[in-house]
Amino acid sequence: EIGEKINVGIDLQLYNSFNLTVEAFKETRRDIFLSRGSTIPDFLGLSGATVYANLGKMKNIGMDLSIDYNKQVNKDLFLSFKGTFTYAHNTILERDEPPFQEYPNLSSVGHSLGQYLLYIDNGLFPDEKTIHNNPDQKALGYTPQPGDIWYHNLPNYRGEYDNVIDGNDRRYVGNPQDPEIVYSFGPSIKFKKWDFSFFFQGVAKTSILMSGIHPFGEARIRGLFKYIADDHWTTENQNIDAKYPRLTLENNGNNTQNSTYWLRNGSFLKLKNAEVGYTFKGWRFYLSGQNLLTFSPFDYWDPEMGSGSGMKYPTQRIINFGI
Repeated sequence: EIGEKINVGIDLQLYNSFNLTVEAFKETRRDIFLSRGSTIPDFLGLSGATVYANLGKMKNIGMDLSIDYNKQVNKDLFLSFKGTFTYAHNTILERDEPPFQEYPNLSSVGHSLGQYLLYIDNGLFPDEKTIHNNPDQKALGYTPQPGDIWYHNLPNYRGEYDNVIDGNDRRYVGNPQDPEIVYSFGPSIKFKKWDFSFFFQGVAKTSILMSGIHPFGEARIRGLFKYIADDHWTTENQNIDAKYPRLTLENNGNNTQNSTYWLRNGSFLKLKNAEVGYTFKGWRFYLSGQNLLTFSPFDYWDPEMGSGSGMKYPTQRIINFGI
């Protein structure tokens, strides 16, 4: 691989107590080592083989910001504050894709690495008439019924629509799995014999794709979320805006497809660390905690665990007392 990078930064100190570092960068990497996709003709006899070549090209832009403030206000009070902010966005410029795409929406060029290739949902089917008047979704592995997810049909490069929902009706949407923004901040305060410190950490511009959460079917491990029991489509509750579609005892391939119906905002802000201490005659007593609070629009599991079903080992809340 070859990388060409431009980096501009500034370091600033004011009044012997305030430090600021700002850095911006742009990087283009080419000849990235990748496995070839579907551009090798079958008549070459390499079907099933993994072939590698220097085929990729990507652009990265971003910035880093760091703030540090320390001030002895008087003999009894000391203040300190630290904060960081990082933004990084990448764009795929070249990849091993066919030079001609009948469905341009399937191309990853122009999108970010880690973005999701998804079906676009129109909500839930309200009735049999709507199913009959829309493209056939049987190719997804299940004949849809009212209460199942309704998908959007995408055109080919000529703007023509077929009458089938299949793998060609997906496009790249949402933010990448890895957050593009990561930030942290926190103060430290010392007043006479007391000391306090807090540290917050957050991420933004990232998406979570829920999968494997369906309560029924043939899989050995299944999720069992209260929100599914509380808000799913039924013949008695025909809510086309329900948080979960129609329940089925068997696998429902129509509803388990990776789609925007399951895409969520993965941003969060956490109180990662907090500590309070008191010093008396050379002894310091303290109470500290980790992962104490989480603020996030996503509340089905700890958003720091990312996509999937939430069945990973969770982050732990830890509280310590010490002398």
